[in-house]
Amino acid sequence: MLKGKKGLYILFPVVAFIWGAIIYQVVDAFSEDDPVIADPTTITMATIKTKERAPFSIHTISRDPFLGKAYKIARRKEVKKPSVVSQKPPIIWPSIRYKGRVSNQNTADAVFLLEINGTEYLIKKNQSEAAVTVLKGTATYIRLRYQGKTKQFNLL
Repeated sequence: MLKGKKGLYILFPVVAFIWGAIIYQVVDAFSEDDPVIADPTTITMATIKTKERAPFSIHTISRDPFLGKAYKIARRKEVKKPSVVSQKPPIIWPSIRYKGRVSNQNTADAVFLLEINGTEYLIKKNQSEAAVTVLKGTATYIRLRYQGKTKQFNLL
């Protein structure tokens, strides 16, 4: 590009002008020479005049303006009301807490410790107590049946 003193003579004034413009804008922004309204009571507000709109109405269109064909009126299909199905009352489970499993290492039979409505029971698999039947159980959870519904309880 420009080499030597020629470049210095041209670029130095350009750079000085740019920095001068930046410094002037910063100093001007912080100066207090801004015009300030001295008395706020002298300000007058003009009301905005608005034109009242003409009333309009929307009419139904009997034909398509692009195709020239008449519109077909869509008929409403009758919605069949669903028949009233009596709902069974929800099953309310008793208060059940699974407290653990007791088993012998030599046999696969296990006895589960359950608390049903505040009473503790020792129950084996497929055995019922207080209308609650034990279906399956491990050391971490137990699966129970009550009035035909199955629910899983985790160890506390």
